[in-house]
Amino acid sequence: MTPVQAITIPLFLQHKDVCVEAVTGSGKTLAFIVPILEMLLKKYSNETRFDKHHIHSLIISPTRELAQQTFDITNEFIRSFNGLNHFSCILFVGGTKHDHDIEQYQNNGGTIVIATPGRFEELLKTKTNSFNLGANLKSLEMLILDEADRLLDLGFLTSINTIFEALPKQRRTGLFSATQTDEIEKLIRAGLRNPVRITVKQTGSASDQRTPSTLKNFYMICEPNEKLSQLIHFINEHRPAKIMIFFSTCACVQYFGSVLKHLFRSSPSTKIFSIHRKLRNKRATVIEQFRAETSTTATTVLVCTDIVARGIDLPDVDWVIQFDPPTTVVQFVHR
Repeated sequence: MTPVQAITIPLFLQHKDVCVEAVTGSGKTLAFIVPILEMLLKKYSNETRFDKHHIHSLIISPTRELAQQTFDITNEFIRSFNGLNHFSCILFVGGTKHDHDIEQYQNNGGTIVIATPGRFEELLKTKTNSFNLGANLKSLEMLILDEADRLLDLGFLTSINTIFEALPKQRRTGLFSATQTDEIEKLIRAGLRNPVRITVKQTGSASDQRTPSTLKNFYMICEPNEKLSQLIHFINEHRPAKIMIFFSTCACVQYFGSVLKHLFRSSPSTKIFSIHRKLRNKRATVIEQFRAETSTTATTVLVCTDIVARGIDLPDVDWVIQFDPPTTVVQFVHR
């Protein structure tokens, strides 16, 4: 159990609101999934009637990729409960039709709802004779705001406030973030009641440490017109490797992704993937393909924007290259 899990899980089970600041990769996801499932298992054992459409827990994530990852982890736990199917987990994200989401909810229920804020707000406003999400929120006991600073960076404050208004006041709320800002403080005041504040830092690190203690940083100074050739040289010099390259805009990812694919087209041991916000229907596939690459003889490159900088678990990455430097400390921390 990681420090953030050891501190946070008991507080949730003691009916506390929590505000957690912890380094990326510290195990924050399990810090809220485990107490949610613990509460549900206890609730089911004490209640003979359990309506699968009553929403017990709502997890709000800033991107569909992070929401999908949380959904997959949660379902891994649910499937391990010896085939018990008394509660379910459902995913509401963009990229699918509202009718599909509604049908899935009506058929399978949603004891745990994992959603992006925009899609959940849209479904809240959708009311029919057979579908009223707001009415099923009256039983909600747990709200989680995952990567809360990213939620605000992406402009979801209005959607979050709308969601707050639809939820019961008597609930537990957890806010998880790698950084704390003035905007986060405003969100805490609006949605949490007397929260326990938790800051988990690296043992023996500086007081403001927010990056892994084993992280090594390197930089190169060169002329702008030399950056691409230096990047290609770096990739060739560090084979085999799994590499992420961050660019500042979707257009840059589109352009440099195409350039790298063209330059390495004759190298079967080099795979180039690209991902940015506008590739809505391909992002999940690209992430899974990059995540699955474990070859020790091939070089795999993911050309990306900061859409994958928050909370996405991409194992065995050897190098993170910031072709376009981060403009803020927060951006650097998440990359």
